[in-house]
Amino acid sequence: MKGLILNPHLLAVPLYIAGKSAEEVQEALGLDGALKLASNENPHGPSPKAIAALQAGLQEAHRYPGTAERDMRLKLAAHHGSGLTPEHFIIGNGATDVLRMIAQAFIFDGGGSVAGKVSFPLYSLLTTTFGGETIIVDACQDFRFDLQAMARACSPQTRIVWLCSPNNPTGLVLRKQEAQAFVKQLPEHTLAVLDESYSDYVTDEASVESLDYVRQGLNVIVVRSFSKTAGLANLRVGYGVARPDLIEYLQHTVLPFNTGALVIRAACASLDDHEYHRRCRDLVLSERIFLNDRLLELGFRCPPSQANFVLVPGVPGGGQAFAEQLLLHGVIVRPMGPFGLPGAIRVSVGRHEDSQRFLGAFSGLLASGGPAEIKE
Repeated sequence: MKGLILNPHLLAVPLYIAGKSAEEVQEALGLDGALKLASNENPHGPSPKAIAALQAGLQEAHRYPGTAERDMRLKLAAHHGSGLTPEHFIIGNGATDVLRMIAQAFIFDGGGSVAGKVSFPLYSLLTTTFGGETIIVDACQDFRFDLQAMARACSPQTRIVWLCSPNNPTGLVLRKQEAQAFVKQLPEHTLAVLDESYSDYVTDEASVESLDYVRQGLNVIVVRSFSKTAGLANLRVGYGVARPDLIEYLQHTVLPFNTGALVIRAACASLDDHEYHRRCRDLVLSERIFLNDRLLELGFRCPPSQANFVLVPGVPGGGQAFAEQLLLHGVIVRPMGPFGLPGAIRVSVGRHEDSQRFLGAFSGLLASGGPAEIKE
């Protein structure tokens, strides 16, 4: 690229490396039937109502989206109940697009952010992309966010504090009382972003009720996704919820027609499929318990996940080496080095037969003494 002037902020952003697909593993290792438990996907697939809506809309694929975005904001306002209007919502090309909007809107002219060390790495990548610096705060010994330390880390330059609940990769939730106190003590120039892509799997009654902060008019943006319980990860639909003045400001970051009408209609249809959502949620809740119990029997005390994945800390040889050995058994999990835990892996909650296959490969690797070829 000789002669071209490159963006130094962009050059400082490490490439985001997604989890390996089943097709990649099968091709590279000559395997059949690789099992992907690395990306927290919904094993049920999409809702039949979502598929029908998508198919019905294909005849309009030659047209621009029209009123679909407005219709979705109306539906989300009705779905989430009193105190929220369509003006409280913004639609994105996946939850990650909404996170990008927030970073673009607030990280400039020396502004930065604060994030937890053991969390989704995209937060610091987005901050760097727009020329800011992220202050990374170590987690507590139980892997929870150290909210007091994160509050102390805020400075006049801190524009955003990134919080994930349930947190990826631990599955731990923010608790109501501590979250309320934290949000209310933030400087008035600092925005709290609560990434709740996994919120549909939460059963803990002490978990934060973040939409109440929006209703109270606090400096909070809640981000949610249709990639998990709705099973629409490949269609890329997400949304943000905040005060109408914040939403109106964020609209300046939205690209024209950023989300197609077909995928929006599929997402809206999925909201109406209550039986589908119940089945998806019930599977995760039962298999999450099963995985935790079996892993505990094998000597691994996992954090009490409220998401559709389980973090397994302290695997022999480190997360990267252990994950690479599991690949040889056709089981794909996610090593957690990029998430701040190089000694751990994260496994998605799938069908019962998926859990059994993972546990068989996992226990077999333990019995063999762990990874022998590659050490971290």
